[in-house]
Amino acid sequence: MSASLVEGIVLGLVALAMGGWGVLVVRRHPAVAVVGFLVVLMLVPAWLVIPIGVDLAPTMLVGLGIVIGMFGLDAVKPSSFDIVLIGLVAVAAIMAVMGFVTANSLYWLALWWLVPYLVGRTLAMRGQVQTVYDVVAVLVAIVAALAIVESLSGSNFFTERLGVGSHWEKLQYRGGRVRAEGAFGHSIALGATLGMAIPLVWASRWRPWFRVVTIAVVSVAAFLTFSRIGMLTTIVALVGSFLLLRNEMPSRVRWTIAAAGLAVAAVLIPTVIRVFDDAGSEATESSGYRVFLLELVPKMAAFGQASSPATQLRSIDSEPILFGVRFGLIPLIFLLLCVAVGVIVALRRPNPALVSFIAVLPGLTSVAFITQFTAFFWFVLGIGVSVLVARGSPEPDEPPDEPGTVETQEVRQPIG
Repeated sequence: MSASLVEGIVLGLVALAMGGWGVLVVRRHPAVAVVGFLVVLMLVPAWLVIPIGVDLAPTMLVGLGIVIGMFGLDAVKPSSFDIVLIGLVAVAAIMAVMGFVTANSLYWLALWWLVPYLVGRTLAMRGQVQTVYDVVAVLVAIVAALAIVESLSGSNFFTERLGVGSHWEKLQYRGGRVRAEGAFGHSIALGATLGMAIPLVWASRWRPWFRVVTIAVVSVAAFLTFSRIGMLTTIVALVGSFLLLRNEMPSRVRWTIAAAGLAVAAVLIPTVIRVFDDAGSEATESSGYRVFLLELVPKMAAFGQASSPATQLRSIDSEPILFGVRFGLIPLIFLLLCVAVGVIVALRRPNPALVSFIAVLPGLTSVAFITQFTAFFWFVLGIGVSVLVARGSPEPDEPPDEPGTVETQEVRQPIG
């Protein structure tokens, strides 16, 4: 029996155990489901997958276990976005049956978009929103600390100890410096996830000093990915949290974070500029490639996979363009209109998860969904939609929440 076959069997048994855990435990202990899902998402390397015809990531297996385990426990009030996303998957399935969309594209949409979104929706319906914020704050502090160590040491614990020869294990460099990537397989994926986590840390129930320290560490780690997308997401998340989540943080702490952010920026920005200067044409060519991708838009089909040879690129680093190449120009236009409406709603009725959603949107024009960043994006969006729906439907005996708050004063007490 070959070593690769044994490894596949072992990983399969581990995956089944994790999936079984998800189904059996989450019905009675949804908080454990929150911890389990986020631990696997953030600390299990992107390249550890179960080869069963398709590459099934442990994150997806645990997510499926959570969705199945919690099915029927609570009535989920459908939102407009639920209908749009599920309808999009249904239309993609019809196009796949008709031969207009590849099975791999349908698999990615159904498993990596829909499943983590449903995990966020179902966990939020069990009242685990604040638990999500608290767990994210702790885990992202660990991830960020490991990323800083990786950047300073030039070595990655996950690739050295858990490597299996995947292309995701190859460390990236910019200007001679390692671009931190943790277990995410790519520096952009780590940077974008760290930036998205900031509003959730901001709204967690931990004491203000812990949140301030965690946000500082996360911001430093995001800059050490030397990813423009990670840095931009972090900046937008910080500004968005400061402006839109005022009630989630005492005023003096908000201004402390603002001052600390300026101080960190003053220290890091010269280093970042020097690294990009040392990188020479590498960063410029990366930007030029993304501009070139706009030439693919006229080559998209109205519906379904584009057939033009010009679209058969090894990598398309723009999620809107990749979506259009895979599913067609008309579905892309419809999705962009839905995103525009979603941004307007998020700005008018913000909550921490929707601030995360807004923060990362500009970056998606320059990167496709990759590795665990995909799952984290849709999971957070599921949380944000749930909070939005809950705010719109207060209990008969309870007054509606004040703008900018998520839970009652009782659950907003600091912990730790």
